[in-house]
Amino acid sequence: MKKITIFLLAFAVMFSIFCTTNKASAADDVTGSYHEPGMRYLMEKGAYKPDVNGKYNPYSTVTRGQFASFISKALNLPTNTNKSFTDVSTKHTYYQDIKNAAGAGIVRGYEDGTFKPDEFITRTHMAVMLNNALIHLKKDKVSSYPLDFVDTNQIFVEYRPAVALGVELGIIQGTPVGNVKYFYPSKNTPISQASTFILRLMQYAGDTVAINAGPYKLKEISGGKLIDSGKVSYDFEEVLSAKTKNTQVIVQGDHDKIVYMHPGTGYVFSDVYTTFYSQTISDSIGTSAGTDMQYLGADGKTVKVDLAGQVGSANKYNLTLIPFSLSKGRSYYMNVNGEITHFLVNKNGTVTANYFYGKAPAEMKTGIKYYSWNGINFTGDGSSFTYYNYYQFLPVHSKTQYTAEELNKYIDYVLSTRTNGANSKLKNLGPVLKKIEAESNVNALMILSLAMHESAYGLSDNALKLNNLFGLYVYDTGSLNKNFTSIEANIKELLNAFWLKNYIPANATYAHGSVFGTKRIGFNVKYASDPYWGAKAAGHYYRADKYLGFKDANNAYKVGITNTGGLNVRVAPSNLNTGLIYQYKRTLMPVIITDTVNQNEALPWYKVVPDSLTVKTGYIRSDLINVLNTTK
Repeated sequence: MKKITIFLLAFAVMFSIFCTTNKASAADDVTGSYHEPGMRYLMEKGAYKPDVNGKYNPYSTVTRGQFASFISKALNLPTNTNKSFTDVSTKHTYYQDIKNAAGAGIVRGYEDGTFKPDEFITRTHMAVMLNNALIHLKKDKVSSYPLDFVDTNQIFVEYRPAVALGVELGIIQGTPVGNVKYFYPSKNTPISQASTFILRLMQYAGDTVAINAGPYKLKEISGGKLIDSGKVSYDFEEVLSAKTKNTQVIVQGDHDKIVYMHPGTGYVFSDVYTTFYSQTISDSIGTSAGTDMQYLGADGKTVKVDLAGQVGSANKYNLTLIPFSLSKGRSYYMNVNGEITHFLVNKNGTVTANYFYGKAPAEMKTGIKYYSWNGINFTGDGSSFTYYNYYQFLPVHSKTQYTAEELNKYIDYVLSTRTNGANSKLKNLGPVLKKIEAESNVNALMILSLAMHESAYGLSDNALKLNNLFGLYVYDTGSLNKNFTSIEANIKELLNAFWLKNYIPANATYAHGSVFGTKRIGFNVKYASDPYWGAKAAGHYYRADKYLGFKDANNAYKVGITNTGGLNVRVAPSNLNTGLIYQYKRTLMPVIITDTVNQNEALPWYKVVPDSLTVKTGYIRSDLINVLNTTK
């Protein structure tokens, strides 16, 4: 399970920096206001919408229901169906938001069961709602901050701690009059000021949209820094139209978050677990925090990227755009002792991890850094080449050359090098693996490799406590903690509920090729958010084969990959009157080639092992498959 760290920002937000002579030019009645950042923030959160005439009316007095709605939308509160008030009907504009806020304990209403949603909210009650929001966020504390407002004595005693905390955190600042400040506890507030309270609350909470609230600004990269280029506007397209150089970028917010740079001048780094919609396969793709990917462009709201061949768009707030000229280093590959080793580098240029997963290709020289967005196409030292790791692109319908005893030998060797290895759930697993290989036509060593990767060699909590070797039902957002009666039952669940159901059959829900693969090809597309999961799992297979004498490499399967969508896999090597086993809807589907037939014809056919649970032999026309020159 991935954990997202929220950084607390305890500071008084200064909005006056946006009051420049180069005002934002959005054509509405919010433009140019001191409180414009807060109102734009609420707009982006879907909390603040114009009336039928297209007016936002920022100086209208905010109501209790409206302020509750602002908080509900800003916090993305879950839908509540239990809490209700006698005077908030289902037809009220803010009905559901008020219920959500009540369910979260942010609003409580009056003793008579009413909420009075259409009454103007006092500044004291705003402070209480903000304080309750902090409690909901688990970011509250007992404040001893002294209130120095001239009218502090007019604040009810029981509400003073809420006001004091708001002041301490910079959410509430009061109104200066000469050399003193007033809170005006019983006064009402316009929508514009209320939006600033919400913005400051969410900035303190670490909300990335709030932290980067503000207009777009054009800046230029010079001397390793971002220098103002003059143009400032809430209209992204207007700022983009002012761009004249490839060295110029567009930023947003006080922290100079880059939201646009010229294509080809930088790359993208995911800050958190990120889901983006892939245009390539018309599906959502998840990738873990710390992933670097190729930058293709941006529109001010989303960033277009290429993740290992998956072209799609993701939320700009989940990503960091890094110009090459400001980069401190990115992930790279090297030939280390004849083996390809991947070094993972964070945004600060620090190597955070490395792993090796196969023999290095002949083109990869020692001592040279090579770069690749997809683990297939590499550049470095002025050259470029293509590399397919055998273990990473070997279909599961293959069979390992190793016996149950040999698999146990490798398991024992690996466990002997690990603390508490004797407790591993992998012990004596060889016979079970070979039995399942024979029954399900799935490579036993691929299953073992995945188990080693997902379960820390059978020693993870999920393995030891739940007999779960494969992270089944464990997601980036949590775990179902499903307990399996045995390891064999767990393996069969992997096959029957996942691989043989959704991943292996040719056009199953998550079928992108029955190989470990990458984020573009194979199980890795949908099975794991780690974009290097396929390479890491393949590395376990490689190390097992290396230890046991490279029997699988020396008896390697011939692997091909389809080069077009809508490809027919037939029961006989002919287009004429021969039935289909299935048609591949997608392209880039790896298959095992067992023979070449009709070699005297202009277009010979390949005999293949199809991605089918029932048919064992199929035929594909040779021009529709590229034979992979795998490194093994």
